[in-house]
Amino acid sequence: MFNFLPNRSRNLLIKCLLFVSMTMVWSSTLAEKRRPDPDGCFSCHGLPDLKYIDKQGQLRSASILVSDYYGSLHGSVPCKDCHRKISEYPHEEKDGLVDCGESCHVKEPSDGKWFTHKKIVSEFEKSAHGKGWTKKFAAGNRQEEDHDSSLPSCRRCHANVPYIADSQWEAFKEGFAHNDKECGTCHEGDVWRDQFSGHILRRYIGNKINKKDNNAICVDCHGNLEKMSKVEQEDYLTKEKHPVSQSFIHSVETYNKTLHGRLTNDNSPYGPGCIDCHDPEGLHHGILNDDNPLSSTHKNHLSETCGQSGCHAGYAKNPLNEGFLTTKMHSISTIGLSFQHIGVFFQTFTGWHITALILTPLALIFLLGSIVWSWKGDASKLPKNTNHSLVGAQKFQVIMIGSKPKASKSLWHKLSNQLLMFKLKVLGTKPDEDRDEDPQ
Repeated sequence: MFNFLPNRSRNLLIKCLLFVSMTMVWSSTLAEKRRPDPDGCFSCHGLPDLKYIDKQGQLRSASILVSDYYGSLHGSVPCKDCHRKISEYPHEEKDGLVDCGESCHVKEPSDGKWFTHKKIVSEFEKSAHGKGWTKKFAAGNRQEEDHDSSLPSCRRCHANVPYIADSQWEAFKEGFAHNDKECGTCHEGDVWRDQFSGHILRRYIGNKINKKDNNAICVDCHGNLEKMSKVEQEDYLTKEKHPVSQSFIHSVETYNKTLHGRLTNDNSPYGPGCIDCHDPEGLHHGILNDDNPLSSTHKNHLSETCGQSGCHAGYAKNPLNEGFLTTKMHSISTIGLSFQHIGVFFQTFTGWHITALILTPLALIFLLGSIVWSWKGDASKLPKNTNHSLVGAQKFQVIMIGSKPKASKSLWHKLSNQLLMFKLKVLGTKPDEDRDEDPQ
């Protein structure tokens, strides 16, 4: 083919071609850089005032802020990775329905397979939230989902928020500065740096450093008392539905009262978030009711859950500390008694009720006695101070009444006087006169 060239030049050219071809084959095995809009969707959806009226007569906007999308979680994902059935323009809404269990995104760098949320969806469907939506998502059916289901769904929990939250920027920049040094030993190339390292670092920062933001996903629903009061839980064995407890309804309030909640809300790395206790294993989408034997908060698994590394390791697994494990972390008694919670007080039995049963009768007795004394009492008939307490009486007289402190007496003298008073009152005998005097 290259016979017209001298042997030396021909051999050099062949080696160059072989090198180029091998480089192309090798590079094709790596993840390719993705163009965010290869299908030209922003030609229409990037227009600033693209609006339409849907079948329900609602005026909707189909405009997408390009800069916001590129800076979002899915900013590097082509539109048709999720909206797979769109093949013509303009398209029907049904062709753009999203199934979060489909393969999507980019190729996973370790095995070269397409990334997918299928395993996450499978875990979610077996959870206490599993009847929520995982597919058929479209901008136009949000109201339909709100009407048909109050359960969590992919869309309700995971909005297409900015890739890096404002609260995480400083931690992300600090970690990303060490990216090449820490990860570059094994993972090389611009593709890894641009697509995967930032993604992994973001997940680490979100899950390990800023648990407060992660908790916000749970609090968005569980912090709504009106919404939680309408929830019905399904019994693990009978499958019958029953109203939830007050502890369930007020779970966010009670969590914030615990040391766990206070540490997390203070952005401490030692504070456990919701997922750390309720779904510490797997892909963190398999939360189960605590009466389910497979739940991490079931009584049979509390020693493992509370004994995780970085938590109560060692202490929680000691059988002598079983009382520690059975402490109610969402006890309604931790909520301060107020007019706001007066309804809760009458719907459940907590430590507040026990305290009230003890203190209320005593308070009524003292109140009634004070009223009667103020009406019928005569202060002039009160006897002089005859307080003979061994501890605290003198300090009370000096601080509260303002009397001058008496000369200090020995403990033996005080005990002796107590015995004499007992003899006088109980036995009816009179003490010797010389015993009334202070011993010399």
